[in-house]
Amino acid sequence: MGFDNQIRAFPPQIWKGRQLCCWLWLTTGATHFSLSGKILSATHRRVYNMPELPEVETIRRYLAQVLPGKTIRQVKVLAQKQLAHPEKLVSRKIVRLERQGKQLAFILDRGVLLVHLKLTGQLVYVPELDPQKRAVFGHPIPFAGGNTLPGKSTRVIIYFADEQGKPDGALFFNDVRMFGWLRLISQEEWQKQRQALGVDAISPQFTPDYLYQVLQRTRRPVKIVLMDQEKIAGIGNIYANEALFRAGIDPRRPANSLSQEEAKKLWQAIKDVLAAGLEFHGTSAADDAYIQPDGQPGQFQQKLAVYQRAGQPCPRCSGTIQRIQLGGRGTFFCPQCQK
Repeated sequence: MGFDNQIRAFPPQIWKGRQLCCWLWLTTGATHFSLSGKILSATHRRVYNMPELPEVETIRRYLAQVLPGKTIRQVKVLAQKQLAHPEKLVSRKIVRLERQGKQLAFILDRGVLLVHLKLTGQLVYVPELDPQKRAVFGHPIPFAGGNTLPGKSTRVIIYFADEQGKPDGALFFNDVRMFGWLRLISQEEWQKQRQALGVDAISPQFTPDYLYQVLQRTRRPVKIVLMDQEKIAGIGNIYANEALFRAGIDPRRPANSLSQEEAKKLWQAIKDVLAAGLEFHGTSAADDAYIQPDGQPGQFQQKLAVYQRAGQPCPRCSGTIQRIQLGGRGTFFCPQCQK
């Protein structure tokens, strides 16, 4: 291809009839190409999207159907920094799964296994997998280097046993950037962790009045406030952009400039966009990092109105979607209809 720089190529992927782009990444700067070779955009670095509430809740709901009652029989750690003392997990039973914001908690009969996916973490469950065998999928697993696990990005593998002690599936924790982590903590520590976070964005405690009071206490840009996990847990860059668009609110506006009526409209937009994200099993954005526990991508990226649509027509008016930096994050909005 004539490039002097090292190029990393991710093969085309077809999941559920959806053909993904082949991304070519130069280590000195990222350039996105379509399958035809046309340059789509160029940036200085690859941007990853942290799984947000709909993605983590999708994972929780899936695993909550298959893991409770299973006992951890073996743990393989391929990256020590991401799980310390794995031997302490052996023989503990999964009771249930909980979530607060972007954190996922495996409630055990003794203690809690707390998981944070950070930017590129993945949890992939494979039923009826023997520890001596590799898991084979009908499609590539992003960043794994193929369609088998363990792959290049696999950091931890947890093997389970059923109530009779027979091998009963495995959970792969993959993380190409290695920012994510798993920690064994006590029930008391988990409760303290939950209390340190803000009100969960799909909990009954997240009300229009709660949101209005949070906004009234600061002049920070409203988008930054929505993403503050100590105020509201679970909203990240994708859903903050989408909620503000639905509410018709400029992301740069000082939070305390919103009227009570505007705050109520924003609250409803947040509830609606998070519900839609859950309905479509999360967003697998351009980085392809997020996948469901069965290895399939989410589908909400097909419904995005503004996120990663800079330069495209606004779906609501005659304006054009713009991209700016706000709080160090890419922010997408229509300056014509978001006020």
